[in-house]
This record gives sequence, structure tokens and C-alpha cells, in this order.
Amino acid sequence: MIRKAFSALLMMTLLTACQETIEERAEREAREYTQKYCPTPPQNNVITDSIVFDKKSRTQIHYGTFVGVIDDSAKIAAAKDEIKRETLTMLRQNASIKTYKDAGFNFELVYRSQKTGHQLLHLRYTAEDLKAKNAE
Repeated sequence: MIRKAFSALLMMTLLTACQETIEERAEREAREYTQKYCPTPPQNNVITDSIVFDKKSRTQIHYGTFVGVIDDSAKIAAAKDEIKRETLTMLRQNASIKTYKDAGFNFELVYRSQKTGHQLLHLRYTAEDLKAKNAE
């Protein structure tokens, strides 16, 4: 009887130990995407260099490089507010990250210049930012 109870307890422990948390999943998926696809070919003058997940801050961070016509610090500075609004709308509407949004994750986007290597844009969106106030 005790042996059966111990065996059942051991099986339950092993099964729950194999389950990954949402944070572990996010970390794994970011690592796998980066290893498989990054750096990406330029799309809309942006190269995705990597995606990482910081468990401590529960933040998915996208690192990229601006190339071509948008690789211009003056243009980026002039359009920063518009870029921030458009990116927020895109994140709010992106169904592929719904699980992460529902879990209250934050998102950051960090872009550098291909020409200079300097950071041109750093955007951070909290879980609160991503909660749509109205249909956008």
C-alpha cells in the first residue's frame, strides 16, 4: 500500500517536473527562433538580430538593425512618436504573442544602425501598455 502511494507520488512529481513554466517556454522559444532564423534577411529595412527573454523582468526583447533608407538617426528621431504608436498597435493586434500578453509580459525593441553601430531606437512596452483601451 505504501509502495503504491509512493509510486503514485513519484509519478506525479516526475510529470509536473517535465512541465515548463510560461517563462521557461518564452525563453526556449526566443532562443530557438534566434538560433534558427537570426539574423534574418532585411524586411522593411530591418534585420532581426536576436530575440531574448529576460525571466527576471518578464520581458521579451527584440534586437534588430536598421538598414537602407531608415538607417538614419535624424529620421528615426523625427518619427519616434509615430513609430512608438504604430508598434504599440501592432503588438496589441498580434495574435501570435497573445499567450505572452495574457501572462503579463513586457516587450522591448532595441534597434541599432548598420552604418554606425549606435543604438537608434529603444522602445519598452509594459503589460499595461498592451491592454487595448479601445479597438485600434
